[in-house]
Amino acid sequence: MPVSGYFKGHGSEVMKNMRKQYGDKKGESVFYATANKKGEKPGSAGPSHETAKKMIKKRAHGKKS
Repeated sequence: MPVSGYFKGHGSEVMKNMRKQYGDKKGESVFYATANKKGEKPGSAGPSHETAKKMIKKRAHGKKS
């Protein structure tokens, strides 16, 4: 799946910015780590339903995600 499937269709822009900021190899690593942390999967519009529920529960208890 192309990176454009991540970050609500803005994956290529995000990848470009991360590579610019962190370098090619590290930028790609940070890109996928961030996507995983957010619970995104290629082509998804955001975190999965289960991940979203966990994030909301954490916020309700004052925890950072």
